Amino acid sequence: MEFSASQTHIGFAIVALGVAAAYLGAVWLIMTVGRLLLRFRKTPPTSNRPGEMVHQALRISGRLWDHYRTAALLFGVSFLLLVNFGRDPGLGAQPTWLSISALLCVIGVLGIAALKIVQLGRYRARLNKSLELHTQVAHRLVEVQLRGNRVYPSVRAGDDVIDYVVVGHNGVYALQLTALSENTESVQFDRGGLVCQPGEQRISLQHFNKTLFHLSGKLSEQIGSRVSVLPVIVLPTGRILTASQSGDNKGDNSGDKNSPMLVSLQACASFVGWEKEDFFLHDDDIARLSGWLGKQALENPPRTLAAAISSLDRRIRWPALIRP
Repeated sequence: MEFSASQTHIGFAIVALGVAAAYLGAVWLIMTVGRLLLRFRKTPPTSNRPGEMVHQALRISGRLWDHYRTAALLFGVSFLLLVNFGRDPGLGAQPTWLSISALLCVIGVLGIAALKIVQLGRYRARLNKSLELHTQVAHRLVEVQLRGNRVYPSVRAGDDVIDYVVVGHNGVYALQLTALSENTESVQFDRGGLVCQPGEQRISLQHFNKTLFHLSGKLSEQIGSRVSVLPVIVLPTGRILTASQSGDNKGDNSGDKNSPMLVSLQACASFVGWEKEDFFLHDDDIARLSGWLGKQALENPPRTLAAAISSLDRRIRWPALIRP
């Protein structure tokens, strides 16, 4: 009798899962149709606020969070209603092995759903932390503006987004906020990437360098002469920086003249003292470059929301189970 009652509850759980799955299927269909329609209409412009790609990722993950939460609520409500008012689905007449198989399937589906929700929650927590860091960087870059420089956050260049571009008489700087592991004690530039200790975790800068090359080409077109972009890596906390802390890069054992300057978040405004004579800009050059940079968010928006976070995906990976 007890096993028969358990079989009845298994049947109710399967029906409740069907309700939740039907809701998620309808959501997926609507989102798919929306993405298809997006190809045939003009994409609305995005803003160029600090951490714009993080805002986009939070918006997308927020929608997923709402959908999963609604599906979980539908499952719970449906199951309770069926337990209290539903009819026996007749699973008790089925062989025992079939009931056990159904139970294992229900447990597996619920386990995967729980894992998705946990992954999504952890991912959103990382996004919120990253957004806080972008806000802190923006506040500290006010000092850079007071020195006569112009700051442009979230500048699209090719298929990527540069966190901040600073234009002034000393040249053009491209800032990238790079997340570090909490136990990182030191960071060193070596052979085209960052090496974090302990553990020698390597962070490649290959794509960032490619983006800088693209940005340099676009800026050069604006003034008719070559514009070099000075790379600056902003580290989120006051870690021990063992190389590339000064503009002359004497502490860098890589021998690469174009190695980036590493600055902590607390001292991220110090890069404006990094000067190279051939990078100086005149007032008319600054005006042209500033005019072009100011229009990037309006003239070059991403085609889809997924494309908008493609660059962010290289720094804060979307969990595999919840990719949009």
